[in-house]
Amino acid sequence: MRTGKLLRSLSLLLTAATPVTLAAQTGPAAPAAAPAAVAAPSATANAGYRLGADDEVKISIFGQPDLSTTSRVKADGSLTLALIGPIPAQGKTTAELGQAIASAYASGGYLNNPSVSVEVSQYVSRFVTVLGNVPQAGNYPLDRNYSVASMLAKAGGSTTAGANAVILTPADGSGPVRISLADMSAGAGRALQPGDILFVPPAEKVYVYGQVQEPGAFAYAPGQTFRQALALAGGPTLAGSTRRIKVKRDGKEVEANLDDPIKPEDVLIIREKLF
Repeated sequence: MRTGKLLRSLSLLLTAATPVTLAAQTGPAAPAAAPAAVAAPSATANAGYRLGADDEVKISIFGQPDLSTTSRVKADGSLTLALIGPIPAQGKTTAELGQAIASAYASGGYLNNPSVSVEVSQYVSRFVTVLGNVPQAGNYPLDRNYSVASMLAKAGGSTTAGANAVILTPADGSGPVRISLADMSAGAGRALQPGDILFVPPAEKVYVYGQVQEPGAFAYAPGQTFRQALALAGGPTLAGSTRRIKVKRDGKEVEANLDDPIKPEDVLIIREKLF
């Protein structure tokens, strides 16, 4: 009898404990973690493209498709968004603008800890134009600091038909500047500004005619001498005289020696020997 009573008591204890266990298992689930807020922009982001008037941006807010939009920066430098109204965008990077939008929605009580991403869909306000003898001419955004040489490299560099130089027309109206790409200290390392224009002209030539093996036009290189230009033409013929050269420059005939440096568009003429 005592054994039966003990078994019945143990059964009652287990039955009473079961609802507690089930309640713990079937209670409301812990709420899912909210999307993290946009982190403060890093130094790399701060050095990126800075927005200006007429730039178009795509704004995506996680979990809020009705608030995600594509908008253009107005002339006053602002964007107008649903619920929060105008937001200053002029001079901000995409990371900084995303942080400002997230803060506005959070402080206004519209969203709790929102996650906002911003991408530039059209670059309009800050770009450099690259034209001329390059593989990929066009407008390039200043999404970081570019020099003349690095921007030209972005456009594919000078083609074989292009000169080893570029003409920079600054946006500040200071006038065109010819820059040799062979000398970084002469301007190829110059920082570009929004609105600058780079133009790669056709390759400059030097011409060699007269008593030479292969007369014609040859690519000009800075520091090149008449002797080197003569070598490009295969050297003089048996009837040619290297003592009797003639140089035409800017429509005039000038005195020159074979070891003198040539200038673009010079014409070297090798005369016949006097027997």
